[in-house]
Amino acid sequence: MFCVPPHLQEEVQRPRYEISQPVNLDSILRPLQSSGSRPTYTARSYLPISRDNEMEKNAWDVEKQSYDLITQSNGISTRRRREILISLRLIIILSFFICQLIFHPFSLPFSAHFRSVQSLDPTLVKHCQSLLTPPEGIYSDRLGYLSSILPNGTAWISEPSPSTEYYTSFSKDKWFLSERPFLISIINSQIVILTPSFEALRASLIVQNLPEEVRGKVEWVEWREDQSPYVVLSTYLAKRGVERFVLDDGVRQFIGRGLREIMDEVTGPGLEEKVREVRERKGDWEIGLLKCANQFTLHAIRKTRERMYIGITESQTSKILEEEMGKTGLIGGEGLVLFGENAALPHGSGTDRQLTKRDLVLIDAGGKWGGYVSDITRTFALSSSTIPKSHTELWETVRKAQRAPYEMLLKFNGSLTFGDLDKSARKVVTEWKNQDSDVHGDEAEVDFSIFTHRLGHGIGLEGHESPYVIQGPQGKRKIQEGNVFSLEPGIYLPSNHEEVNGFKGIGVRLEDCFVLRKGENGRWGGEWLSGPVEGWGDI
Repeated sequence: MFCVPPHLQEEVQRPRYEISQPVNLDSILRPLQSSGSRPTYTARSYLPISRDNEMEKNAWDVEKQSYDLITQSNGISTRRRREILISLRLIIILSFFICQLIFHPFSLPFSAHFRSVQSLDPTLVKHCQSLLTPPEGIYSDRLGYLSSILPNGTAWISEPSPSTEYYTSFSKDKWFLSERPFLISIINSQIVILTPSFEALRASLIVQNLPEEVRGKVEWVEWREDQSPYVVLSTYLAKRGVERFVLDDGVRQFIGRGLREIMDEVTGPGLEEKVREVRERKGDWEIGLLKCANQFTLHAIRKTRERMYIGITESQTSKILEEEMGKTGLIGGEGLVLFGENAALPHGSGTDRQLTKRDLVLIDAGGKWGGYVSDITRTFALSSSTIPKSHTELWETVRKAQRAPYEMLLKFNGSLTFGDLDKSARKVVTEWKNQDSDVHGDEAEVDFSIFTHRLGHGIGLEGHESPYVIQGPQGKRKIQEGNVFSLEPGIYLPSNHEEVNGFKGIGVRLEDCFVLRKGENGRWGGEWLSGPVEGWGDI
């Protein structure tokens, strides 16, 4: 059944007019312009209606057809607009990728070095967590070894420090150092703690939380406020047949002066060096903790790079780095973040400088795992950056300088010094600096012109500890198996200095920690605790 449109129902109810002649529909209908630019027709609202059924039917048919034409035309127009918008979007997207291919072929979002960072290996995490429990007897062994190298009648004395943490698990974090002496002495594998009398209870509560093998070796000596702590300690030690002492390197000067007034100090490079070597040569448990700390730190740096973008600031990046290090479980994780010319300052403080497309990023980070410290530096760029090829060549020079000591180690089975390691890396940088020059510096003088610091430092319970990898007096010591140290060459060319090979306003450093090993054949080797990088784009 044909239905009358609602808006014409009123017309239908009105009286119809009698006409004597046929109605000319073309003269009654008027053309309207649709959105599709096609003329369509609609019936006027005052269309005369005949009583003749056939004529009425024809009129309503025209009305219905006009509505169908309008609806169809509007539908076609909407579809065309939608198709045009989709086409424009596709053209824009394709144009972006074509421009990327032409101008930045290695910075596409799907390039290899932009792959998302994988989660930490659960097996590694589980292993690292198991290392947080010290091996049984580790502190007894350390106390026994230290006592064996001390002369008879000699005590080793220290304030709470990394050294007391090493021998007794009593760290400097457990006790705030003040003007009142609080001293820990080791004699014949026993531990003597000198404490202010009013602090004795607090000290005993700390000792109760130390490993059982340590608690059983503690002896207490208290001094009142009206007494000399040095006299009280020397009197107690004299009853044990001890009249001399060796000080730990970190003891404050006024403590040393007070002890020297009462007791004799054993000095000399022989004994001091032997005591220092105890901590310098790491065991397998320590190396395991150091490796965990460095692997977690490297993961945090990679995750930080994944979250960075052009326009981010150095301070924002530092916060992201701290977040990512915290997620791994590292304690006290933090880092130095420098962009562009700021990286030419090896230990710059960082600012709110924004990252641009032409900037390199330098991140130097570290944190603690089980008390042992990590230290890693990476210099890199984002995948959306536009880095000149010459800058990547400079980066490659630093990478070669970092590898040079390792390659030298593999070629020798005799004795080497820490100065030899520094010299091998520094030679690579100096040769790059002089590549376009006929002038060569004095080989007897260490070149600190653009590689401005030592090659590395020992690492363990402290971020910087002996041995130090540098030429000169500190570097004359021979390397030993178990030494763990950083290898961190760098090139620094500040903006306000003269150009070197066309460069200034740029800094590059790469750093990984390394443990010395010796093979069965006596040849030197070692293990990288992180890295090293294999090529540009690697972290």
